[in-house]
Amino acid sequence: MIDLRNFVIHGYDKVDNVIMWGIISRDLLELRVEIEKLLNE
Repeated sequence: MIDLRNFVIHGYDKVDNVIMWGIISRDLLELRVEIEKLLNE
């Protein structure tokens, strides 16, 4: 997650929308579940 953030912030001119959408669609649900776990602790 941190690496992705750094890439987007510092390499915005090289970000491929198709790759970003793939990452989002693949990992967003898992990220949401993890965040909900942390918030419920």
